Amino acid sequence: MKTKNILWILIVGLVGWIGCNDDNKTLTPSGVAEYELVIPQGNHEYDARIVDWFDRTGVYILYKFDPVDVYLKVQASWQEMYLDTIRTVNYYEMKEGDFVKDSVANLAGVEYKLGATKNSSTSWQEVSLDGKTLLVVNYKTQYEGTFSVEKADEAYVDKQLDLLEQLFLNFYPDSLLRSVMPLKIILGQGLKTVSGNQQTLLNKSYLLSFNNFIFSHGDESAGTMTDASKKTLKNDLNKWFLQTYDKMKDRFSYDDFYDVSDYYWAGVSASSRPVDSMSYRLGFVKRPYATSQLSLIQDDDLKNYVNMIFDYTYETLVATPVNGNYNANDLTGILHPLKDRNGLIRRKYDILINEFKRQGVDIETIGSYLGK
Repeated sequence: MKTKNILWILIVGLVGWIGCNDDNKTLTPSGVAEYELVIPQGNHEYDARIVDWFDRTGVYILYKFDPVDVYLKVQASWQEMYLDTIRTVNYYEMKEGDFVKDSVANLAGVEYKLGATKNSSTSWQEVSLDGKTLLVVNYKTQYEGTFSVEKADEAYVDKQLDLLEQLFLNFYPDSLLRSVMPLKIILGQGLKTVSGNQQTLLNKSYLLSFNNFIFSHGDESAGTMTDASKKTLKNDLNKWFLQTYDKMKDRFSYDDFYDVSDYYWAGVSASSRPVDSMSYRLGFVKRPYATSQLSLIQDDDLKNYVNMIFDYTYETLVATPVNGNYNANDLTGILHPLKDRNGLIRRKYDILINEFKRQGVDIETIGSYLGK
């Protein structure tokens, strides 16, 4: 099997710091660390598939990795998530009139319970008395960093790679992936991020970080995921890729799509946007977002169309609806003349489908995989 490798030269010192050999006057760099990516990383059957993906797209798929492979971000802090404990210390001197009773210190009318007191799941207080000095120590734990991920279990990488291919990579031409994908796809497990003022851990199936696309499920979940869960992951992942990932967004031109509808309230007032009953006639499958900022209005319009294609079969979209009334919760018959009276929704739908096909992406096929 062929070995594919790449060398990253990380300049640790300043550019001007170079060594000099006095014998031959040849300048050689010093303070340089070599960082090498090598595939295959093993001799499993799936290693051949990983090498094949590299040959076709130039992307390294790694199931073995060091922290530097995933947490390094140039010109930024280390991204690895860790639990930090913040300690705040206060000293108080007891004065005349202050007293201690039943393990409670009373200083100027403020009570401090001696010993440890848990305030919440993430904070607690420890109070002690040393002579006339009251020591109050407050503790608070919170997660720092951005995310954490563990190495994939090699016994499950084959099925994990199946998921990655079936729910994501196979939908896109190799040439497109070569142009837009990060250098590395990290196959891991237990991928987590934090939210809620750094207190809540969130399990994630995928994450984009510096030069990496991280894909979790390198564990038994790769083989036990239900079709419903696969469908949800497929939709979330591909909607992100098509609508949010900057390198992918830049590949498409939506000018013709945006030219169909009149965003007349942009720059004026959100309250002037179309009401429900007028939305279909103006080419909106859902009432426009409540803002007067044009870019947000257009992004929301595009998102609603992409979601529609993912969530409804073509047969459902062209079916005869019960009536032509607006219904944001059911887009059945949205392409039928009873709802699309001016044909603007059909026009925008066709423009969008053709624009994706121009890049080799069949969004209808992606949406229909595993059913609607």
